[in-house]
Order: sequence, then structure tokens, then C-alpha cells
Amino acid sequence: MNSSTQSLFMLCVVLVQLAAALQTPCRTEKTTFSKGEQITAPLPHTYINISDLPDSFSWSDVNGVNYLTPARNQHIPQYCGSCWAMGTTSALSDRISIMRNRTFPIIQLSPQVIINCHGGGTCDGGNPGGVYEYINENGVPDETCQNYEAKNGECKPLGVCDTCDPSAGCMPVDKHPTYWVGDYGSVKGADKMKAEIFARGPIGCGIDATSQLEAYTGGIFSEKKLFTMINHEVSVVGWGVENGVEYWHMRNSWGSYWGENGFAKVMMHKDNLGLESDCDWGVPKLSKDSNIKVEKSKAIPRLSKSCVRKSRVPVKTHVVSPLPHTYISPQDVPASYDPRNISGMDYTTVNRNQHNPKYCGSCWAMGTASALSDRIKLLRKGAYPSINLSPQVLIDCVQQNNTHGCEGGDPTAAYSWILANGIPDDTCTNYLSVDQQCQPEYVCRTCTPSGKCYAVTKFTKYMISEHGQVSGEDKMLAEMYARGPIACTIAVTKEFEDYTSGVFNDTTGAKALDHEVSIAGWGVENGVKYWIGRNSWGTFWGEGGWFKLIRGTNNLGVEAHCDWALPANQF
Repeated sequence: MNSSTQSLFMLCVVLVQLAAALQTPCRTEKTTFSKGEQITAPLPHTYINISDLPDSFSWSDVNGVNYLTPARNQHIPQYCGSCWAMGTTSALSDRISIMRNRTFPIIQLSPQVIINCHGGGTCDGGNPGGVYEYINENGVPDETCQNYEAKNGECKPLGVCDTCDPSAGCMPVDKHPTYWVGDYGSVKGADKMKAEIFARGPIGCGIDATSQLEAYTGGIFSEKKLFTMINHEVSVVGWGVENGVEYWHMRNSWGSYWGENGFAKVMMHKDNLGLESDCDWGVPKLSKDSNIKVEKSKAIPRLSKSCVRKSRVPVKTHVVSPLPHTYISPQDVPASYDPRNISGMDYTTVNRNQHNPKYCGSCWAMGTASALSDRIKLLRKGAYPSINLSPQVLIDCVQQNNTHGCEGGDPTAAYSWILANGIPDDTCTNYLSVDQQCQPEYVCRTCTPSGKCYAVTKFTKYMISEHGQVSGEDKMLAEMYARGPIACTIAVTKEFEDYTSGVFNDTTGAKALDHEVSIAGWGVENGVKYWIGRNSWGTFWGEGGWFKLIRGTNNLGVEAHCDWALPANQF
């Protein structure tokens, strides 16, 4: 090949690679900060001796503890080039988890707010530098303020934090937990990246996402290109070595069915995917002015509407093993139990908001999915990866006597459906607060830049081996102490809607069961016994989305009808 032919060939290669990069870019070529980096503290590589770092380290398992927040999928319910927002908010959420020593609650920052407010870009792509600058100046709420919709949206008054009721529509929430970024900057090169990750947590990195990477299923990935074109943002959570080959532990935003539970191992040092050439980091703050205070939420007025509709034909339970109350006596149960704090660790999953992005009477799906997700986490002892079951699949697929989805449903029917079909996690089908058809595409899906969406056929289904009902204080205590949270139906009053904190005691005698919550634990305060419950109205309601309800008096009917399910997967 002569020099002119070789030059032409090289030009063709560059053009082909450029064309491929321009087809689906969701990240600009280089991290840019319009106001420059903000650095006030020494950078880790200046005080960490690289030779002192371990050969393998990942925030997914630090002395048996998983500090990582749940996996994401930027490509549902439709394609959105939001990797620049996903990679950065995932890394920042992980860093908050590390900063708070993985204590309750899991805080999952909202990438949708960043998209809505153009904090670095849109669904057409963006730059991570803009994310850090936006959060530094404006803060960002958790995802119960704004669920991910994979589309460009409004910023204000709606679009940052809002909730919806069945009559008045959607309204902004003016006071809610907000999280900030202090220092932020860029980093490149293996040694500096390791020091930054080890000292302060995961980082975001730009890569050249190729067709080979899209087809990755496991093992150590290696692909050397003549020219790398940075077009995608991921986060790097650690590193390791396998058979003498060093690799990065990389988190993607293409769903848990991609790669190794949404993660990949990428060979280190060989300029694979350009991974070590352009990375970014931010240091989270739990408030704008300090690191210790979270802005207090307040009650949001809403109009109640029944979201539990029992089937006219009783749904069958499936009980095959001895019930806990037959072998656990009331004297064996401790005075208090809270899975949010067992020896300092949180064993509950993400909080929810059923009323965003629009009103949906899906409490029956939220309460059951949350209770079952918590049971899985307890069985797995909080190990990586985090698993959050999809309430949207229940909304779409559980039908009993014309009650369906956002019009309300039967909690027992939800578990009966899972027993027969299994249920995927949120990265297969995220919460949309709408009714969809129960088709393979809506059970687990992905979407392409062309606008086409299709069913994913290989994904993890989480099964249950049995499910049943429980009522009465002593039996509920035994069930939870033995096997974890349960889903319970309650009567909602205006006073309960306005609840902000403390032990709630309804004095109206309300017993018309119309709302589903999960009951996770119990305790005693000033001699008053109470239940610990999780609602699905966002973290700006109650005590961070949770409540205490007086125990032993069937207050709000909470002790009359509860459902439980037993996970079947081997954990």
C-alpha cells in the first residue's frame, strides 16, 4: 500500500468511526466547566501513595458492605441520550451513600431534574461538567420528587419537585430534601483515578461506546481503536485484577440485563474505550451550607382516592411452610425492630412516589413491591447489586375483575401474579404512573435512537415460592421478625395526609381500607407502642416518606389485612 493509498485508507477509517460516533452520542467530546473547576481541598493523588492501594477495590464490596445505589436504564420508556446525567448522578448518589456510611435512607438523585433544567444538556446529549455546576448552584432532589421519564421536560414551576392528586392535577412541592455539590473537577490517568475513587468514591468517565461494548455480556472487556471518540458517560466504582489482568469496575446506564448486572470489567492501561482519558468528579454536600443538615420536608395537601380495590372473587393465597406465629411466641419478639438500622446498616430499598409524573392509584403495587424488595435485600444481607422490583409491571399486568393499574388494585392479586410469572427490576420497566398493556415489551424493554423500542428477552425474573395473609398484632410481629416487611391496607384520613412526624393516632375511628403501605418494623416511644411504615408519597411527606402509627389498637385498620410473600430466588 503506497503512502497516498494508506492516507486515504486512514481517512476512511476516521470518517467511519466519526459517523458511528455521531449516530448515538449522548456525551460531548470533553468534560468542560464553564466557570472552571472548583477545588478547595487537596486532591487525593497528592496525599495517597499509589503503591499503598490494594490490587482490588470496589465500592460494591468494602469489607462485605455494598455502598452503591441501584442500577439505571437511560433508554426506557423511550430512547434518551442522558448518559451525561446518569453517570454523574449515579456517582454522586454513591458518594452520598459513602459519606453517610450507607445509613438510611438510600438517596437516589434525580437525573430527570438535570435534563428538565438543562443542567448540562438534554435527551439529545450533554456534558457532565454542566451537571456539577448546576448542582453546585441549584441543588438537586431525590427521585421521589421527579421520576425518570426519558424526555426533555419543563424546569419550573413543575419539573423540579412536584406531586399530583386525582382532582387538582399536579402542583410544585416548595420544600423538599435537596442535595448539593461543593468541589468538582476532572481527573485522568490510572493512578490519579484510583486515588480519587479510593478516597472519595466513584467517578464519572467519558468513553467511546462501541457496538462490541453494546454486545458485552461478561468477563474483562478489551477493545483497542485507532481513534477513540468520546460519546458516552459511565461511572467507575473500583478496580481489580483477574488472572494477572487489571481492570476497571464500570457501571453503565443500560439496564441490569446488560453486562454483569449493569456493570462491566474494562481492561486497564490499554486505552480501552478511552476510559482513562477524561473523567470527572464531584464532592456531595447534604445542604448548600453544611454537610450535616437536610432541609426538612412538609406535608403536601392532596385529595384521597381509593387505590386498593379488592377482587369480588377472592384471590387464592399459596402457603406451603409453617407460619411464623406457630413457632415464634410474643415473648420471643424484641420490643423494637427497624430494618432501616440493624447494627448501623440500612436493609430497606428506595423510597417511592406513586403520584409523579402524574396521579396514579398504584399504592397496591408500591406497597407490595417495596415489601418484597426489602425482603430480598434482607435475605441478601444488603449485598451488591441493589434490587428494586418494578411496580410498573404490576400496574400493567395484574387484572382482577376490571380493576387495573392506576384505578386501584388488589395487593393479594399482585403477589399471586408474581408467583405465576416472576417480576423484573426497575431497569426493565421504570415507574411511569400510567396504564400500559401487559406485553413482553412492557415487562422488559429497551429503545434505540431510531425511536424503536423492543422487548428484552434475557433478564432476571424474581420469583416467590409462596404468599399469604396475616392480621393481628402478634401474628404481624412474628411474620416480620422472621421474614421481613409486609404490605398492609389502611384507611387514609385528612389528618394522616397532613402527617409530618411522631406517632400518629387516628381519633376518628376510620376503618374503610383504601390505601396500601408497607409495614417494616415496630418500636416503643414514651411507653406508646407503634408500627414503622413506609408510604409511597415521596420523601417530602412524613418522616422522609415513612411514618409511625400507634400499635395494638388496629388504628386506621392497619392490623386487619396484610399480605406477605416469600422470595424464591437463591440468595
